[in-house]
Amino acid sequence: MKKVLPVHVSTRPVLLGASLIGVITLGLTACGRAATPAPGGGAATPSASSAPAKTHTSVPPAPSAATQLAAFFAAAEEANGKLHHAAALVNGDIGATSMRYAPATLAAVRALSVIPAGRAIPAGLPTGLLRDVLVVYGDLDSRTAAFGGVEMYGSSGRELPISGPEAKAVLHGLHNGAPAAARFSGDLATARSLARQTPAVTIPAPDSRPAAELALRMRSISIRNGCAEEFGGFAPTSLEAVIWRPAAGQHPGHYEGTIGGIRFQADYTAQHAWKIIIYAC
Repeated sequence: MKKVLPVHVSTRPVLLGASLIGVITLGLTACGRAATPAPGGGAATPSASSAPAKTHTSVPPAPSAATQLAAFFAAAEEANGKLHHAAALVNGDIGATSMRYAPATLAAVRALSVIPAGRAIPAGLPTGLLRDVLVVYGDLDSRTAAFGGVEMYGSSGRELPISGPEAKAVLHGLHNGAPAAARFSGDLATARSLARQTPAVTIPAPDSRPAAELALRMRSISIRNGCAEEFGGFAPTSLEAVIWRPAAGQHPGHYEGTIGGIRFQADYTAQHAWKIIIYAC
């Protein structure tokens, strides 16, 4: 199953187209209070104006999940930029009656990947933030997969008539990425905002069920975008229902259940991380 996700769609025949205040007190008496001469040579209690000023210290903000997701947001922005670049090249290679993709266009399409963004998502995010982060991930995956037709049918460098089945498949895929491309910026801003409001999370062990769930959800998105040469179009705005099998037989490193009603198996090894099998396609 080929993985790719698109970007921008053009209106052409294609589509993607504490400050610390230091206070110095002078003339301290043995008890540590400043003294002023009193009539008769004694020492008077200091007046309010001569009392030491209070020191003000700034309190650093509590750690938030935004720091833990900084690498993901950076990777998502980088992927978005590459998708826009690839879309511009693809659109430029589509004419009124045919399309033929130049080597530079095909290289830009082959360079598209959601793997860096996916690897930067920490496991253990609370449900609401996990949803928003995976919406962004799904946008990128859908858009990347939408370029699958370009790579599949355009790699030969042949001219493809617009009216032919191959060109139609390419254009269908490019259309599939349009909705996700249109809402990406807003989805990214929403995830960033919630991350800033969410306390930092405790990252679970890599073979834990939360880690398996994250890998499972990303794998499900990718399979649905690449299954049966559909070329993108699956960018969910809510979390798919995951039902875990009873505890018997389940343990760190091995889980089974269903996602979206489809059976899955998840197995972890330190060498290869999670291997997710979803019995679809």
